[in-house]
Amino acid sequence: MTVQILRKTFCALIFYFFVFQGLWATEASFKIKVPASAEILSKLNRQHPRIIATAKDFERIKQLVRKQTKPAFFWKKILSDARKILSQPPSEYRIPDGLRLLATSRRVLNRVYTLALAYRLTKKKPYAERAFLELQKAASFPDWNPRHFLDTAEMSHAFAIGYDWLHDFLTPQQRNLLLRALKEKGLIPGINCYRRQKRYGWWTRAHHNWNQVCNGGLGIAALAVADQEPSLAGEILQNALLSIQRPSQWYAPDGAWVEGPGYWNYATFYHVCFLAALRSALGTDFGLSKAPGFDRTGIFPIAVTGPTGLTFNFADAHAGRPAAPQLFWLAKNFSLPVCAWFEARWARPHPLDLIWYSSEQSSPIQAGLPRGLYFRTAEVATLRSEWEDPNALFVGIQAGSNRVNHSHLDLGSFVFEAGGVRWAVDLGADNYNLPAYFGRNRWKYYRLRAEGHNTLVIAPDEGPDQNPSGQAKIVNFKGKGKVLFAICDLTGAYNSKAESVR
Repeated sequence: MTVQILRKTFCALIFYFFVFQGLWATEASFKIKVPASAEILSKLNRQHPRIIATAKDFERIKQLVRKQTKPAFFWKKILSDARKILSQPPSEYRIPDGLRLLATSRRVLNRVYTLALAYRLTKKKPYAERAFLELQKAASFPDWNPRHFLDTAEMSHAFAIGYDWLHDFLTPQQRNLLLRALKEKGLIPGINCYRRQKRYGWWTRAHHNWNQVCNGGLGIAALAVADQEPSLAGEILQNALLSIQRPSQWYAPDGAWVEGPGYWNYATFYHVCFLAALRSALGTDFGLSKAPGFDRTGIFPIAVTGPTGLTFNFADAHAGRPAAPQLFWLAKNFSLPVCAWFEARWARPHPLDLIWYSSEQSSPIQAGLPRGLYFRTAEVATLRSEWEDPNALFVGIQAGSNRVNHSHLDLGSFVFEAGGVRWAVDLGADNYNLPAYFGRNRWKYYRLRAEGHNTLVIAPDEGPDQNPSGQAKIVNFKGKGKVLFAICDLTGAYNSKAESVR
């Protein structure tokens, strides 16, 4: 029995190190100088709203939706969503899988964003009253489930937006209620993570999406209440600025994201929200936006989206193109009008689509994007016969590493589209609640094994059908001209079963 326990413990530690940390050598390191906490807050904008958008921004948006067709369409949809929420009951404290409150946190966040924007643009009190009702209910929860800290971070984000955007509507008593809940259920558990007083603070040292979501949610919350809780906010911001540099380096060298397009969206959404909040509240992002490759990351979701609108959904991802309002922010800040064109075309309108909207847009052809794109480190290539033709040929193929967070044993896997149909598909993520999905059973599930992907299975046995530590590279690539191709050296995926695999 003791041997079995030790074996399980050792396997869990190995999995945690390689998968949850997602570490291996990167091409570039990235560091910024982080000031002392008092200096961080020295330039705090003490006016509300100050998180992501200011009063001037909301006035600008009022004019935007009157003058331009696409923003008017976005606003009509957002306002319709706000009206529907008015008659819906507030979210309840539910952890249906015994682990995650995340669905509730996200619902509260989306409702608060929607209702708060509706209030800012119309000044109609029912929207603000319903938003406060949502937050008041969440404030009464016993906790925000810090053991799965994504839940706490997203709820903290929701309270930050509500406290800040609705500040002029809320009474002093209502503000205090939100501040107290945010402090007790969000900020203090966050401080305990940074001080390593809780085992659920492992994300502070992670190099993947958890880091950006948790640091981003807490950082945004700290900025919202920094004038009321300067000591607490300063410590959180200093730690968040130090910690978030870890995943920042993974945008190098060309903006791709090794966890796949779904987690590119999740990680980059929070990354950008945090940067935008730092700029609007403090006037600076302290150089975080200068991380190598970050200025090109908006190209990645464009490249991995096929003519049908489906993404090349390697790793734990689904093929539907996620809404990504951060593409507008990236378009503005890095002079990438093709990112604005892409989000304007595919958006499922979110309030931040209006906050960050850019009317300067250009198609991939106008932007001069090649029909073949190769992303190093992530080792992903996409090839297409034409841009903007729904019937074009499209191939996405992946090499990379099986050790990355959320990876499958899918080195060499590809998708293929032609004539408006995806013929070779990736099944994507399975149910996260399957027994030991992120543990010892991971390589037993069909969707996560090589046999569940469009790649090779060589001499299968009862164990993993690719090397779980295997790495592979695209060793030859041509992305321009009449003939496009990519060649993956997959030997590292099968090194115990074959001398060379390409």
